[in-house]
Amino acid sequence: MNILFIHEVDWLKKVVFDIHNLAETLSARNHTVYVIDYENTWKKHGFWDFGTFKTREISEDSRAVPGANVILRRPGFIKIPWVSRVSAAITHYFEIKKTIKDKKIDIIMLYSVPTSGLQAIRIAKKLGVPVVFRSIDMLHGLVRNPVLAAITKYLERKVYASADEILAITPNHSRYVTGMGAAKTRVKLLPLPIDTGLFHPSAEDPELRKKWGFSEKDKIVVFIGTLFEFSGLDVFIREFPRVVEKVPQAKLLIVGDGPQRKKLENIIKELELGGRVAITGFQPYRTMPQYISLSVLCINTFLNAETTRDIFPGKIIQYIACGKAAVVTPLLGITSLIPDESKGIIYANDAAEMADKVIDLLISDERRQKLEQAGIEYIKQVHEQEKIGGDLAAELQRIIDNKPVNKSS
Repeated sequence: MNILFIHEVDWLKKVVFDIHNLAETLSARNHTVYVIDYENTWKKHGFWDFGTFKTREISEDSRAVPGANVILRRPGFIKIPWVSRVSAAITHYFEIKKTIKDKKIDIIMLYSVPTSGLQAIRIAKKLGVPVVFRSIDMLHGLVRNPVLAAITKYLERKVYASADEILAITPNHSRYVTGMGAAKTRVKLLPLPIDTGLFHPSAEDPELRKKWGFSEKDKIVVFIGTLFEFSGLDVFIREFPRVVEKVPQAKLLIVGDGPQRKKLENIIKELELGGRVAITGFQPYRTMPQYISLSVLCINTFLNAETTRDIFPGKIIQYIACGKAAVVTPLLGITSLIPDESKGIIYANDAAEMADKVIDLLISDERRQKLEQAGIEYIKQVHEQEKIGGDLAAELQRIIDNKPVNKSS
């Protein structure tokens, strides 16, 4: 198959996530994979750098799957705030049409909504190419500006109603997209994939432990991910002195960066936790298992809010694939797929309860080890990347075989 993935984030700079795993897994299975992205973190290089309308083609080595190779096509745009996104919508329209025709695209995997979502669907329908929308977030909930959020929600509904099929990551996310206008018959479940060749139980790196100022006796609790305002780490850190009181060797390692970092650093300073809590900033994707392996257990502290309720953070399957028990907020997106505490995780409703359960697992080796083993088995059965890749390839081929294709200009 010739498959086109379309997104509106920077493929090269974005933290490795679902699109990288799926695109590169299909590439490794000998399908030809193209990606159209948007350089959303653009910067001007000099006063006169106002961008370009030209498309750059980059043959990109793997970011997630060793040996995979995707061809990145990046449409140009004007480097002026606000104008950049509007101009990208225009250049994406023409580049999507050109790529479908020139590369004989069989099917599109769409992640984009405001920049190129409707454009992609309209072009694809005209050219007889099916579009599968991969739904992993409540997209309008990630937009801070209320006016732009409303526009994004409107476009999101239009995309869900128009795509040939929607692949959701959890049962609850399936309900979300049907509630946004998608027909139930066109929504299917495809859990998040994880490469168990990379994320698996392994011995820790003592040098990495030393790098961040931890001793051999320290019991490290790890959080990995972007530090959004809804991370919940601000309230958890305020509970962490109580964890230390019960478990003096307890330390907290936050592997990530983001808009909340300064706030977290101020709380750490206020509570005099400088020797207890460390923030590493973003680290290379392929080092994530090394950081997870430093831990006794891991956490996902996300606040249970409208913007987070239906999501399934990928960090959770990274934790348990590496053989670590995790204490997590019971977001509906998680509990709809993992309804009980038999799959490597336990739930905590707020920061205080999370601190209590972290203390319990730090002390109770037997309970923690049972969770660890259960988590590894769950990953093998549900999230293993090769299995997910095979399921996706078969589903895409089924869609192609069952949709009449009548390409026209």
